[in-house]
Amino acid sequence: MITCPACRNQEYEGELFCANCGARLWGLTNEPLPTITFDTSRLREMASPPATTAPAARQDLKPGQISITVSGTGQALLLEGRPEYTIGREGAANDVPEANLGPYGARDKGVSRRHASLRVDRRQLLLIDLGSSNGTWLNGTQLSANEPIRLESGDELRLGKLVVKVYFNL
Repeated sequence: MITCPACRNQEYEGELFCANCGARLWGLTNEPLPTITFDTSRLREMASPPATTAPAARQDLKPGQISITVSGTGQALLLEGRPEYTIGREGAANDVPEANLGPYGARDKGVSRRHASLRVDRRQLLLIDLGSSNGTWLNGTQLSANEPIRLESGDELRLGKLVVKVYFNL
């Protein structure tokens, strides 16, 4: 077990972030992190595919990946590497959520700038409505603001009038 330096919560060895407060758990010792060198001339070939080609189903996702598929478009956003993601639409110049639904007509469909969040909690994914103006629905049931609810891969979300499906492999 390792102890979170921020809140003293006990976590399993190998966890990267504290499930209680989200603090970073790796790199806490004075030992330098290992570095890997690679041929940067191949970097362009190794780049991840654009978000619009994210896998649509859980069996296509690598561990730690979340895919948000926008209904009616066949396009998806691929999320990975963070303990929490904000879902919404762009606001001011530097105010862009991790899952930006702006290109999919989010403003016209009533998606707030900070509509909801997805939080990775161990091996589960939680959805939290952030007090959005036009509400968040999970499989047809409206959520209460600021109350986390557990998702299953393949669940349908409605953010305002925008419908998406969420797939994940945690």
